[in-house]
Formats: sequence, C-alpha cells, structure tokens
Amino acid sequence: MDTPFSQPKITYKVSFNTLYKYLEAFEKFFPEDILGISTFEVESKTIEAADDDIWYIEAYFGQKLHQQSFTDNLQSFSMQNNLEIIGDINFAAIQDKDWVSEYQKHLVPIRIGKFFITVLHRLTQCPPEAVPIVLEASRAFGTGDHPTTAGCLEAMEELSAFNFKEIYDIGTGSGILSFAAEKIWPQANVLACDIEEIAIEVAEINKQFNNSKVYFYRNSTADLMIPSIKNKRFDLIVSNILASPLIKLAPLICSSLNKRGRLIISGFLDYQADEVIDTYVKNDLKVQKVLDKKGWITILAKVKNN
Repeated sequence: MDTPFSQPKITYKVSFNTLYKYLEAFEKFFPEDILGISTFEVESKTIEAADDDIWYIEAYFGQKLHQQSFTDNLQSFSMQNNLEIIGDINFAAIQDKDWVSEYQKHLVPIRIGKFFITVLHRLTQCPPEAVPIVLEASRAFGTGDHPTTAGCLEAMEELSAFNFKEIYDIGTGSGILSFAAEKIWPQANVLACDIEEIAIEVAEINKQFNNSKVYFYRNSTADLMIPSIKNKRFDLIVSNILASPLIKLAPLICSSLNKRGRLIISGFLDYQADEVIDTYVKNDLKVQKVLDKKGWITILAKVKNN
C-alpha cells in the first residue's frame, strides 16, 4: 500500500556564498530530486542585482550527505566551470517544523498611518481606530516593513479625499497596496498585476483574509495589460517596482491615467530619482510630492494642467 508523501522529519541543508553571475551555473550542479533550492542576496551596492553581488545558496536534501564527498564534488564542479565559492561550504540538519507558523510567530504588526498590518492571529491587537490589513501569506514583496511600501501607503492616504473609481496596482506583490486602496476607496474597482506567478498566488491567499474584491492577474514582460483594459483609463495608478521598469513603462502608465488622474510610484533609491522624475515629466505628469524614507523614494504626481 502506498503511503502519502510527507516532509522528512529531518532535512539536510548545504549552503555557501557565491557571486550573482554564478547562481544559475551552480543550480545545475544539484540533482532534480532534491527538496528545494533557494537563493538570496547577501551584499549589494544597488537595488538591482549586479554580477559581482554576493549571494547565498542553500539546497535541501531528504537524506544525509557524506560531507567530504559532496564538498569535493562541488569544488571540482566549481573549478571545471570557472565558478567561485566564497568562504566555507556549510552543512546542517534541520528538524521538521511548520515553517509558515514559525515565520508568522515572529512577525510583529506594523502601524503605518491609519493602517495596522498584521497576520491573522495578531488581528485582535488592532487598535479600534486603525484599519487592519491581513497578510497571512508572505512569499512576495510587500509586508509593510519596507520604506517604499510605507511611502506608497502614506501617499495614498494623502489622496483619501478624492473620489477614485478606477484604481490600478502595477507590481502588486503581496497585494498590500491593493487592499489599502480598497479600504480607502471602498466603492472603487481595483485591478492589480504582477509579473511573478508566486506573487499572484500570495495575493489571492491574502485576498480572502481582507474580504477583498481586487482582480489579480499575472502580466508578461511583453504585455502589461490584459485585452479587456487596453483602452481603460484610471483615476489612480500605484506602482512600487524598480527604476528600470518604471522608466520603460512610463509612456503606457501615463497614457492610462484619465485627465484628472493621480500616480504614485516607488521602488527606487534617491540617486535614481532624477531620471525617473524626468521620464514622467516628459510624459506630461507634474510631480506634487517627493517622499524620502531612508533613501528610498516615493513620488506622488498628477496629469499636467489638471
């Protein structure tokens, strides 16, 4: 009789540092039947990944490894392919846990303006005057603790007196800005997209905990808008992504605002702000406010001559 699949009681982890440019090559070293591989940035001088940034790789196995043999094989693979391992190769045995619960136990609710951003089991801590946003799934950007998210929420609150009906969130991540928009403008239709499939999955999970009606969809690098909205105009567009895509998307974003439309953009550092602002000014937008939070910039703008 077959037994259902279950996570091993002990997981074995191998980890080491390398350069960003070698990540893809190193990932090919590991067999397809391992439990998983994850990577994240350790050290970088810019927001966007550069070849010589230091990154961390960790791979998970269901069976204990022979450390010396594995080390020899990995080092040999590295030498043959002109790759670089920075520092030691580390091995660890990890006891099985409910990792989602472990993550959520350590999350501290965040208060930004009138919003109280929390996981479900801390919802009772929400002050009576605050507006809760529940982020139960957090594998995507947008937990509220990043200066760009805080900047966007602050800018949105500044526009709360407006009667927005159509809102577009580009690069939604966890869905946090879409949920905030719904709570500020409950009568609005909110549309949100992201290029990452995992972001849409996470946003859909969070959607149910916020009694949300936001329409989330995954866009492609080639096409931001689904056919049904290609000629649509929005009262408010919010986009917390990166400088490069914001610059590239500027003509489309600006042409998608109605005559009295407002725009909130963030996701870039202070040294990138002039280039981003210049691009949007050239596309007939007027900057109303620049928010600087720890060197991260949020821009609030409107269509020129309105």
